[in-house]
Order: sequence, then structure tokens, then C-alpha cells
Amino acid sequence: MNNKKKGKKSEVYAFEIADMKKVIRYFIEHEMWIHYLGFTLSCNMARRVSDMLTLKWKNIFDETGHFREDILEISEKKTDKLANPKINEACRNAIETYIKKTKCNVKKDNFEVPVFMQLSGTHRGKTLSPDGFLKAIKKAANEVGIEYNVGTHSPRKTFGMMSRMLHPSDYDSMEILQTVYNHSSTKTTKSYIGLTKKKINKYYDDMGDFFNDYIIGDEEYIIEANKPTVTLNDRDLRDIIKFAYESGRRNAGNTDSATHIDSMNTIMDMVEGFKK
Repeated sequence: MNNKKKGKKSEVYAFEIADMKKVIRYFIEHEMWIHYLGFTLSCNMARRVSDMLTLKWKNIFDETGHFREDILEISEKKTDKLANPKINEACRNAIETYIKKTKCNVKKDNFEVPVFMQLSGTHRGKTLSPDGFLKAIKKAANEVGIEYNVGTHSPRKTFGMMSRMLHPSDYDSMEILQTVYNHSSTKTTKSYIGLTKKKINKYYDDMGDFFNDYIIGDEEYIIEANKPTVTLNDRDLRDIIKFAYESGRRNAGNTDSATHIDSMNTIMDMVEGFKK
């Protein structure tokens, strides 16, 4: 499903790599430069679209017209928390391309002009709305053949999924992403970027394989009682070891057994949550 329908789940998903390329090429080929810029910044900064669309050029350039290292702090509408993501090379390239293609005057009114002010069309002079950006994302996805549901949160989720892929051995990755997203817990972050969904799907797939092999097929299933096996990937194992180490160090002088039992229960909950 690519558009929310009555009676259907409205969850949106991160973009696959090949589909990211298709969407960005679609915006370029159709000269949809404001959407090209929004898509690039959202994928690279992991901000909510409602926050990103409030940017003014002063958030990106200093008073001399040079790129800032990070976005001048913005307040998130949903959480009231401050965010100042880094302006990486991909963002700078997209901004320069946008300025070149649209010939916009970023210095106008001392950089107070909104970045996403529309420069042509029936809405000229108005800032692009979240709904306008959503429609562009949906249209591009339909045109390039993306079948899973996408929306304005898809680029933001994509940042998390790609970051996990790019840093497979970093045991701090979930805590870093939790900070990036301003989430209250890594559990929320795992669910948000789709890791929980992938593990749920693995359960469905394993059941399907079992059914085909042992119920439809002729294979005999042997139950190995009292021999539990837990499979963890290296990133999740590092998360557990890190928590155990920090918990042990923090509670080393604590004689309250309940505190240590709570820590052990938390570790076991982590194992249960991470196991495949």
C-alpha cells in the first residue's frame, strides 16, 4: 500500500536504498527542487518535516553568508526540545544545487527568508506545507513503483536504518540514534526505525518455514527440551554487555540486593527483546 486507505494501517516505512535513488532522481528529472531539497535534508538530518519546514536561511548560513557547521538551534514542535543537526556534505551540495537552480536570494532581509518558501506556482511566496511535501513524496513513490507505505516520516526513519547499516560494529549506535531522534528510550527508537517490525516478521517467516518443512513436508521435528538457545547479532550483544558493565560499575558499592536483581531482570529483558 502506498496511500492510507480506510481500514488500513497507516504505518510508514524507511526507504530502501534503491528506492531512495529513484525518488531523488524523480525530483531532479521533474525539476521539483524544493522537494528535492526537503527530501535530502530530511534523510540527512532526521528531523520531523514540520520542524524542517520552519527553517530560515539564517539557520543554515551565518551573517557573512558562509555555511554554519550545524543548524542554528530549532525547537521541536512536538517535544519542545532543541535540535541542531550537522549540515553534512550531502546537505551542502543539495542547498547549493537548490540555490543555483532556483536563483533564490538567500541574503534577502538578512537571511530571514524561509528556506522552503515557494518561488513559483499558485502558492508562490508561501512556505511549503507538510501536506504539500507529503503529496510530493506519495506521488514520487507511486510514479517510481514503490509499493510499501511511505510518508513524511519515511526520510527521517531512513536516517536511522541507514546509520545502523553504516555502523554495524558501533555498540553505541542505538544510544546515538536515541539522542538524534530525542526519543525517551532505545526501545522507542528500535520500533520507530523498523527494527522491531523486522524481528516480528522474522517470527512469521520462521513459522512459515516450520509449517512447510514439518507440517506440509515429511521432516520430523525433534524438540530439544531444557536446551534454550539465544541468538544475538553483534550490535545487540554489545548493547547488553555495555549495559551490564555500566550497571555493575554504578552499583558496585550498593548492598541493596533489590537493586542488583532489578539490573539482572533488565539484562534478561534486553536478551528477550534482542534474541532472534
